[in-house]
Amino acid sequence: MLDFLRRNASGPFGLALIILLVLAFSVWGIGDIFRNYDSGTLARIGDRDVDSQEFLFRYNREINRLSNELERFISNEEARESGLDIQVLSNLIIEKTLNSSGDDMKLRPSDKSLTERLKNTNSFRNAFNQFDKNVFNQILRQNGITEDLFFSMERDTIAQAQIYRALFEDLNISKEFGNLIYRFQNEDRKVEYIVINTSDENIDKYDISNEDLLIHYNNNKELYSSDAKRDFTLISLLKSELSSLIDVDESIIKEIYETNLSEYETPEKRTYYVIPFNSSEESNFALSNFEENSEIINILSDRGLTTEDVLQSSLSFEEGLNEDISRKAFSSEVNTLVGPVQGPFGPSLIYVTEIEPALKSNFLEVKEKIEQDYKSEETQNKIYELYNIIEDQRAEGFTFEEIAENNNLKITQHSSVNSAGDNFNLLNIDLSLRNSIIETIFEADIGLEMDPFEDQEGNVVFIRIDNIDEEKIFAFDKVKNEVEMDIINQLQKNELEKLSEQYLNDINNNINSLEQIADKLDIAILTRDKLNRYSFDEVFSRLAIEEIFKTSINKPFKANVGIGDSIIIGLIKEISTREQNEESIISITQQNEENLRNELLFILAEELQKELSSDFYPERLDFLFETINAQGTF
Repeated sequence: MLDFLRRNASGPFGLALIILLVLAFSVWGIGDIFRNYDSGTLARIGDRDVDSQEFLFRYNREINRLSNELERFISNEEARESGLDIQVLSNLIIEKTLNSSGDDMKLRPSDKSLTERLKNTNSFRNAFNQFDKNVFNQILRQNGITEDLFFSMERDTIAQAQIYRALFEDLNISKEFGNLIYRFQNEDRKVEYIVINTSDENIDKYDISNEDLLIHYNNNKELYSSDAKRDFTLISLLKSELSSLIDVDESIIKEIYETNLSEYETPEKRTYYVIPFNSSEESNFALSNFEENSEIINILSDRGLTTEDVLQSSLSFEEGLNEDISRKAFSSEVNTLVGPVQGPFGPSLIYVTEIEPALKSNFLEVKEKIEQDYKSEETQNKIYELYNIIEDQRAEGFTFEEIAENNNLKITQHSSVNSAGDNFNLLNIDLSLRNSIIETIFEADIGLEMDPFEDQEGNVVFIRIDNIDEEKIFAFDKVKNEVEMDIINQLQKNELEKLSEQYLNDINNNINSLEQIADKLDIAILTRDKLNRYSFDEVFSRLAIEEIFKTSINKPFKANVGIGDSIIIGLIKEISTREQNEESIISITQQNEENLRNELLFILAEELQKELSSDFYPERLDFLFETINAQGTF
């Protein structure tokens, strides 16, 4: 561009172009060019960047995971309000900090080790149990990452694992610390309490003016609106539907079986003793004694060992302590002492007690499984074949109806679908794809051509928006009664809060007891036993449990119920700790060792960041999400 201007600056065309550029910059400005430079970098630690592509990959993966766990759609707004974006960014920053430190230590996996790791990953293999580049590319495409990013992430993951093992492999929580955590986590409390509620009586006492109603309505219009809804059409390439079009020749199934015979075989296993000695002379002497009396127990007794000390139970050749021991064990007969062979604790004798022969599954036993796997792969190929045909026909201007008819495909139409997915009943796709479709149709417009979606199973869906019903605010006159009830409910809640605070102060100041308050309100005192720190339910909310465990014995507490507008007022009557047992102590220790590792890792990352040059740009998340929303999809 600069060469072109330089050559033509003296000519009339070059001069006109320069004038146009000057006018354009004067109208729109040039600030954005420089302001958005490097905006794809969210953090920089040493020579490592946290870029927007890797962040979005992790962020989307977390949203899909949470949506699957909760079995409902998690929107971007909800995820960001809960701090998911900051959490994902924080984790990436810690990882990049470790990797930047690892770079200084020359921790970098070789290309050869990465290639071997790739070839040995089952997810990337085809029906013939071979690494398949098409399968590999499909999985990368489904996850929205490039090949370069995949290999970069794999290298970093291996390096992180090496650092993690070096730091924490021998980390152990002391018994005293474990007991302290046990007492904290297994403390039970008994409470007596009353529940006070708002009353539906005397609603007429509230004199709410029309002006108050209008003010509340205008300040909370979003509460008095209809759902935004969409009508849309889908062409779905689903494996569950297209698999019926695939015919499987039995000769192909036999070929797959014969090519992968080792996959259908359980290797021979042996149970044997590995008996260590201090020297070859001692082992040879023991071998001579055995040949004379054939008593293996005597040899173990002479060494001060039991069978449990030396037992190697049901091991394959590869699972032995080393190759020499396995070779000796797998070449000897049952109840025969052989050796010596070099073991991990010195010269050792081997005594085989049991042989489990190799088991081979015949063709008929595995035929159905092989056929299913092969059919699944061929169905996936069929989906990609149709995918390319549909894309070509869309480019030629074919309608969805014409495409479906030409390719004998099913077309589905969905009406009045809201942002929660109501009325969207396509059950043959996974939840993450369903969520992506819902999110997309609420960010797209009629007539806008959208890229197809692909889920983790390889199903592909094409979308067309047919109709948009935007959110509508109901007129004041239509919701006037609802507005009035909302105001009354809020007033009642405020009164209940003041009353409960007064009761709490009365108990604390010995003005009234819980029994006296219950009698005055004509309600029963309830009892709840064995409350622990995780006893959340419709009565005891998380905040209520926190209040209970902050309160001393025989002292009062106040908290909101788990569901509804009622308030609990109660007394702590008993505090106890459940009896310890070995199994629970082990479980708690393992759980808290992991928590301790994470905490130490966070502290380590902070310290390393002080040594490395570090810059963080969390404010760029807002710009990133604004850009995503403008584009309408990830």
